[in-house]
Amino acid sequence: NMLPQDEAMKYCICWTGPDDFGQFRLLTRAWADKLGKKGGVAFVQHAPGGSPYFARCFGPISELAGYAPGVKVLDKQAPGFDASKTQQVVADWLTRFGAELTGVCAADDSAQAIGIAEALRKAGRTDVAVVAAGNSKVGMDAVKRGDIFAITYQSAEADGAVALKAAIDWFNGLELPPVRYLPQHVITKDDVDKFMPAQW
Repeated sequence: NMLPQDEAMKYCICWTGPDDFGQFRLLTRAWADKLGKKGGVAFVQHAPGGSPYFARCFGPISELAGYAPGVKVLDKQAPGFDASKTQQVVADWLTRFGAELTGVCAADDSAQAIGIAEALRKAGRTDVAVVAAGNSKVGMDAVKRGDIFAITYQSAEADGAVALKAAIDWFNGLELPPVRYLPQHVITKDDVDKFMPAQW
């Protein structure tokens, strides 16, 4: 997931991996449509400093600004990848914002998603649309249950395959682009079964 710094790219033949910004722009549009392009949202962020921290929060915020300006960003916090800490953050949001909170975006579809679901369950809130980076078994099961509306496609097998294909192409003398991304897709209840069994 982690993008190299600009200075490191001059030493790279090719970087391969998920397009976090691209994925989250797709996810944000699906989320905004689910929200009716209105309401208030909050972000459970990735660990500060790395590329997922920016792509999975500021990517959606910038996309909402253009695609659904009626959606208000209420808060963003980085509680780490701990279900109980995430649960507390979301419980606080539910108290502070009440019915104004209509959506939560998580940087992780596992521990963070578990904490979000538990906070919503305890508050009796079934009206909050949750999206997350995914697609782990935990995340896909949550999509099937309806705890998460949508997650991003992020195949572990494809991640390895794209890197291997880049290496094979290079050893065969082919010219490589500086970046080769994984395919992008938003997974919902409608198609989550097609991505089973989970790869991680």
